[in-house]
Amino acid sequence: MKYFVFLVITLSASLLTDLSAHSYVVVWNVGQGQWVTAVSPSSCIHFDMGGEFFPWEKILRSCATKKNIVSLSHWDWDHIGALSKNPVRSQLKDLCIFLSPLGTSSARKMKLLKSFRSCEEALDLRPFDLQAGVDVWTPLKNKKSNEQSRVVLYKNILLPGDSPSTQEKIWRHLYWVRQSRVLILGHHGSATSTSVELLQSLPSLKLSISSARWARYKHPHSATEYRLMKVHIPLLRTEDWGNIWLEQVLSEK
Repeated sequence: MKYFVFLVITLSASLLTDLSAHSYVVVWNVGQGQWVTAVSPSSCIHFDMGGEFFPWEKILRSCATKKNIVSLSHWDWDHIGALSKNPVRSQLKDLCIFLSPLGTSSARKMKLLKSFRSCEEALDLRPFDLQAGVDVWTPLKNKKSNEQSRVVLYKNILLPGDSPSTQEKIWRHLYWVRQSRVLILGHHGSATSTSVELLQSLPSLKLSISSARWARYKHPHSATEYRLMKVHIPLLRTEDWGNIWLEQVLSEK
């Protein structure tokens, strides 16, 4: 029998020293945007690196001396913008792109991503090397950026990028999606994501997290909050709690 426990740690920078030898996940408080990091003793896997502001001191303390592997869901600045900032280039060791956004974008964005090496080139890291911890759904070619969002499950944490409800209908039945225990709200809690149908397809869901700023962008939307309340899923907002630290503990008896 398996017991699944989440330890949520917020606001205390001093706890970082105690976690340095452990594996954990951080949903960074970046305003409206997404930057989620899976930290292990040897590496940091970043699922998107965007937002309006960044807690650089804490990010560098977690990842500056480790291999940094980046998975990008799509081209929006609030998911890739931190790659243009100097601390990324000068202080994050061995940073490489594992999954690039689909399709094409502006010349500026494409030039930015081309300035980083792929993980296959930098670390000899191929897709199967992360299979044990990461599942990825890749959509068919679409014209709209949000509809091109990759959907990722890391351990039991679901990261759908900005995938809208029209796309949720396609991927929500995947067996590994149904294993999700934590949901990083699609499109930061927009009413166009996190549909009733998706929530009904996640029987093991225990927690949802919104990385957004309601004060400016009105995310998470009240309709999304209502849908979560109806299925009794707690919602944490980085706007309220700051950086949200998750430590997964799996044990068997």
